[in-house]
Amino acid sequence: MVELALIFPIVVLLLVAVFDIGRGVYAYTSIANAARAGARVAAVNQLYPDVTDTQCAEDMPVEDTSAGGSPTWSARACAANAATSLGLSPSSVSVSYAAPSGTTLTCPAGPAPALPSANTPFHVGCIVSVKVSYSWAPITPLIGSLVGPITMSSTSQMPVERVFP
Repeated sequence: MVELALIFPIVVLLLVAVFDIGRGVYAYTSIANAARAGARVAAVNQLYPDVTDTQCAEDMPVEDTSAGGSPTWSARACAANAATSLGLSPSSVSVSYAAPSGTTLTCPAGPAPALPSANTPFHVGCIVSVKVSYSWAPITPLIGSLVGPITMSSTSQMPVERVFP
């Protein structure tokens, strides 16, 4: 009984730590998939929505041809929707465009405008970068006090496949 009393708390702590590590791996995998989903939408649709844009109508085409080619998917919203189990919001997703290194392509530096214009032209081959950030915290109080919250981030890059609209 004495040996069990001494070993049992250590075994329980290790078991709960394994669950916390599993939750951390799940969170990182979710934000990596979210970044990839957002980059895919941004590569097809160069719309840079503001934080209030929450549209990710996956049952509709990327652009609504009946509304003059207006976009129906938002890169930020689609990235946040890809990790709904984590409760991500579109504000935790950043989207930027840049020219590939060693090329003479003209791409907007940093975030793209609401829609491409003559001043900030897009070209097929510009690189879109989507970064998703998430603050993960262990659920075990003892491990949480030792480790504290960890900020995880994942970035996915893809070339622009077509110029929107």
